[in-house]
Amino acid sequence: MRVNRHLPAIGLATGLGAILAVGVCAQSSAPVPPLSRADTFNAGLCTGSCPGALWAIRQEVNGTVSAAPAPGRAGLALYAQAAAKGAGVAKADIVFRSGPMPVGTVVTTAFDLYIPAATPINSMQLLDLECATCGEEGNPGIRLYLRNGRLRIDRSKIGIANAWVRDNATVLTPNRWHRIVMAVRVGLEDSGAARVTLNGQEVLAAQGATIMPLPLQHIDRVQIGITANSNPVPVSLYFDNVTINARPAR
Repeated sequence: MRVNRHLPAIGLATGLGAILAVGVCAQSSAPVPPLSRADTFNAGLCTGSCPGALWAIRQEVNGTVSAAPAPGRAGLALYAQAAAKGAGVAKADIVFRSGPMPVGTVVTTAFDLYIPAATPINSMQLLDLECATCGEEGNPGIRLYLRNGRLRIDRSKIGIANAWVRDNATVLTPNRWHRIVMAVRVGLEDSGAARVTLNGQEVLAAQGATIMPLPLQHIDRVQIGITANSNPVPVSLYFDNVTINARPAR
């Protein structure tokens, strides 16, 4: 689905506006308690049983994640490296397990992204919102990814073939930091919605399903990093200042 028209602006700090507020009363289930988590990675990459760990696991399949010096700024960042696409998948990401975030929840994930010049700005998945406990193989969910330098949202894992795209969106630039924010309203059909900003400017906004119609309808984990590499060459990315927030839609 091409989303080329500019939809009304959505205030990320003040309720996310009309698109993310559609159908709240009719579609919401029990609201999720407000959730707010953040990681600058300056204390290193803490996962699993590490005291105070935000991240449940690392996914390193033909790839690695680590805390490394952030290019062009002070402190550390998450450094993800993934092999070229071959016979199997290549992943290098970290996973936050939130507990169920049901229909009616607005999940906002923000992060800084740095793409080294040697890495193609193409065919990489950066951020997945999934359900690992919905009883469906493959962890259905939606994914933020890069195609030809532009941010898109893939919905194939919830059974919708066409991605959300905007052909006139700003193209990301290598060797500089970008601030990316994706706000998603958990919902079926037109009760779901998403909005993406790049450096404070809207590059994508769309309305439609963000989960599958299953007996359990929620999102329960956030993956960030190189959640899949489809390039014929190895890739690397830096992520920093990650925040994850969830609240009932207002």
